[in-house]
Amino acid sequence: MTKVLTIDSEEAVVDRIVKILESNDYRAQGATTWTEAVDAIAHGQPDLVLLNLEMPVVQGDVLIEFIREEGFEIPVIVVSFPVEEAEAKALLEQGVYSIVEKPFEDKTLVEKIEHVLDIAELEEDIEADAPADAEETGEGEKVSEESAEEVEDEEAPSEASSDDEDKSEPFLKQPSDLRTSSRAKMSKRKKTIMFIVIGAYILIGGVIVAMYFYPSFVDRILSNW
Repeated sequence: MTKVLTIDSEEAVVDRIVKILESNDYRAQGATTWTEAVDAIAHGQPDLVLLNLEMPVVQGDVLIEFIREEGFEIPVIVVSFPVEEAEAKALLEQGVYSIVEKPFEDKTLVEKIEHVLDIAELEEDIEADAPADAEETGEGEKVSEESAEEVEDEEAPSEASSDDEDKSEPFLKQPSDLRTSSRAKMSKRKKTIMFIVIGAYILIGGVIVAMYFYPSFVDRILSNW
């Protein structure tokens, strides 16, 4: 039966998690101080640790360091109030498998425990199979030589393809040339329109000034029009 150690300074939280674990066929053990936690980790041999970061005297991250430095390969799930992204990243780098935020639902905690235990079991199977795979592939040198030859064979086509790429460069540059020419045309059109607009404003301004200072002259022009 899988043994799970719960470390939390609040006895109510420990009691609740213990009940959840026992109702789901886990062997549950609780610790409310860092001394109890260290003793349970060193001598209780738990298969999984549920750890609250907010612990008196010794914080949870220090207990994680203790677990790793002592060589205990125990999966750890942090069960704590929401942590910041930087702190969560640091915890994962310490070897924490997952984080469950308080307050949590019973189902969420159980699913997370099952998921982490599956991952830990898979990692153990991979580590156990690694030496066997190395012995079965005793022809490692031959395999490496063959792979080296394959790489050499692949180098020639790659050179040819690079030549093809160089030849196709002018065609790849055509869209940019078209864009620059179109921009030049657009700038000429803008200048022409700008000159027309300025000329119109000058003409209108001249008419307004003439009407103000020389009204009789303007009336004479309009009558002849």
